[in-house]
Amino acid sequence: MQENSTIVTIADFYASRLANYRSIYVYLPPGYKQEDRAVRYPVLYMHAGQRAFPSIRPGGDSWHVDEACDRLIAEGRIERIIVVAIGHVRPVEGNEFYHFKAPEEEADRIRCSGVDYEHFIVHELKPYIDRRFNTMTDAGHTALMGASAGALSSYHIGFRYPDVFGKLILLSPYFIKASLDAESPSGLREEKLYQDYPGRGPGRIWMDIGDAEGLFLPEHARAAAERLLGQGYRHREELAFLLQPDAAHEETAWAQRVEMPLLYMFGKPSRPAALELHGRMEVGIKGPRVRLNPLIRYENGLLMTVLRGDFHSERPDVLDIREDGTLVPRQEGEAWIHVQAEGLHASSRYTVVAELSELVSVTLTAEVPPAFSQADAIFGGMGMKLSAIGGSRYSGRFLVPRDSGYQFRFTQGFRRFELDADGNRVPNRRIRADQELDLHFTIERFAVNKSNETGRGMDGDGAISST
Repeated sequence: MQENSTIVTIADFYASRLANYRSIYVYLPPGYKQEDRAVRYPVLYMHAGQRAFPSIRPGGDSWHVDEACDRLIAEGRIERIIVVAIGHVRPVEGNEFYHFKAPEEEADRIRCSGVDYEHFIVHELKPYIDRRFNTMTDAGHTALMGASAGALSSYHIGFRYPDVFGKLILLSPYFIKASLDAESPSGLREEKLYQDYPGRGPGRIWMDIGDAEGLFLPEHARAAAERLLGQGYRHREELAFLLQPDAAHEETAWAQRVEMPLLYMFGKPSRPAALELHGRMEVGIKGPRVRLNPLIRYENGLLMTVLRGDFHSERPDVLDIREDGTLVPRQEGEAWIHVQAEGLHASSRYTVVAELSELVSVTLTAEVPPAFSQADAIFGGMGMKLSAIGGSRYSGRFLVPRDSGYQFRFTQGFRRFELDADGNRVPNRRIRADQELDLHFTIERFAVNKSNETGRGMDGDGAISST
């Protein structure tokens, strides 16, 4: 019997309909004993497998899933599981994570090969894993996890094959392609990338998103969660949702909260310990919709948003509240809002004003060294284009949704990110568009040659980078 967890690499696994090869990385938990076929383990399949474990790409971005599982298993917070990390093949002609629709900007050069990728997982990979390892083969003990476009893929596969995958984990799902559009009343152009499925799908679903993911807006994911509630999913028991404050659209953020879906899907029941209210405390009678983000934390560390609780306003004539936590301003003034959930209570005071604009203006100005100022433009978060204005300076003004958050590094083009003076990666710039902003930055240098950094657009693992 192995005392420590191990990772088994299966190289050159062939996908027949895709006509390509990839590596599969299998995490076996402490205590796994291959010869003891009577002891079986739940299985978590996950996309972007080359980023699952740090040993696969030393020095690169990783979700550290093996470390999270080791820790949670050792502390008795989850059962022992097997993790099958599926290596991703970089999109060239087809994108494995798109089932039926690609964003318009990609549609003329990228075909949707998601159905063929689905066939590979369901009919080729899973049967092999079940033959070779001591797995629980039924849907109730089989989960599928992905982030960004990988979450979009997981959603489609899970609802098309609920008899195979009974648990879905969707981190920062790429359900909507949003881009800035000054001609649109909303300031956005939005393309729906996912297909609706009537009725029930997988038995349990985890869905989350950060509130600093740029144009991966929390409301896109919340709307999908509300639709699932309308289809009969029970909040907490069958559907968990988390709006994570200050989390960006990147591997680091997913690694920091991957424990949450692991606890939800494979953990033991735990008692609620704390309830807090997060989000905007000022609401406009005319302006963007504001919805509470009550976060409940359990003794085992699990954190989730309360989608349905006992909401109460002390002054409903000033500020009322709906069953989904949406605030309904009626007149200017102040009101205390109270939330009760699972025996816990939280409250905050909210202010109602006459008007808050749906969009706010964000002006970005950046100065770069003369040696790097030959380009006509540089780019900020979510493709924000800053044009050259002379004197090694670049500037751009953008109308963005109020309260949207951005964490990014400036770039001169695909994978040419800003660096510090010594050529090292710099921390993300952080912007919260909760008011009009006029921001100035100094850039020390840019990467000159193609590096291993994640670039704008679709990266090699299928995540749509906001950095």
